[in-house]
Amino acid sequence: MTALAPATNERYWLEIISQMGGEVAMHLSAAQAHLEALSPILTPTPELQDLQDRLTRVRQIGMLGQQLARMAAGEVHQVPEEVSLTTILREILAQQKARAALRGVELHRAMHPATVLLDPSLLHSFVQHLTDWALAQAQDQLDIRLELHDWPPQARLQLTASHPQPSEEPPSSDQLLAWCLIEQMVRAQHLRLERLDRPEATQLVIGFPQTLSQDADFGVGDDDAEQLSSAFALSQASRPLAGSHWLVIAGQRDVRTEVREALSTSGMLVDFVGSVQEAASFCQDSLPHGILFEAILGGERVERLRHRLSARAPQLVWVEMAAEGLHALAGEPALGRPARIGRDALSGQLVALLESEYTRHL
Repeated sequence: MTALAPATNERYWLEIISQMGGEVAMHLSAAQAHLEALSPILTPTPELQDLQDRLTRVRQIGMLGQQLARMAAGEVHQVPEEVSLTTILREILAQQKARAALRGVELHRAMHPATVLLDPSLLHSFVQHLTDWALAQAQDQLDIRLELHDWPPQARLQLTASHPQPSEEPPSSDQLLAWCLIEQMVRAQHLRLERLDRPEATQLVIGFPQTLSQDADFGVGDDDAEQLSSAFALSQASRPLAGSHWLVIAGQRDVRTEVREALSTSGMLVDFVGSVQEAASFCQDSLPHGILFEAILGGERVERLRHRLSARAPQLVWVEMAAEGLHALAGEPALGRPARIGRDALSGQLVALLESEYTRHL
């Protein structure tokens, strides 16, 4: 079989593009490092900052071109493993918080535990590029939702970037390359991608056919135990908690498991953290409708958090979980007392208690 001439060999040109991107990125990195070394002896000016920003942007374009060429040429070696998509998404969003705050974009997310069979490194890179791109599109809000469909088992990641004031300018070259890279990563991992561009928002939906069955051991870590009920389609009338968002502060893994099982059919969006400090950090982004906390974690730290959050949201529901007991007691807001429930009553009475407290605060 006669080899294709270089002019018509697609792989040949992909290698050339990759080499060009690498050279551009390398030389710009060196120029940027040299400029940063000179910065202490240079007078800071808007022109100097603009030069640094331009170098950074062009370097990024070179790196994107190099990655895109490698991906299109099929040079990425993949070793599929069981990996928690929820964990990766949580870690990357934690890193994106500062960037979103700097741009004035609110991050909202709801995540279900989901494990997929993919190459961990490529998946992490994909989610990073995906959230980078989506955040660049958003003007005031970025909503991220990870759901798990029962049959066939499939994780579904939805990102909605709102832009109430559509820009008349065409997409920049780095954004066009970033989108092309996302498309290539989707193909390489055999994912499903849908994009819907509306005047006020851009929405992406990514399907993961390689999702492990819900009956399998998800291996979700302590900080990744978000729950989104698979019976979400039941009516709001029969499940008043459906769609509401709750935060559980529990340091013990078995307590988190019991709470998760007790709420499995409620339709609630539930996030878990292991300490009061983590809860305070979590609530900086957005407030849930209610907070459940282990009594053993109570004391001054919880009271300070309650005081601070209640000033922002007086209707916020608080429920204390005792280490044992069959009691389930309504809260007494006038006396500053949260609702209380014993651990032995979680499976039978937690949902009813939360329904009562939630509807009372509406």
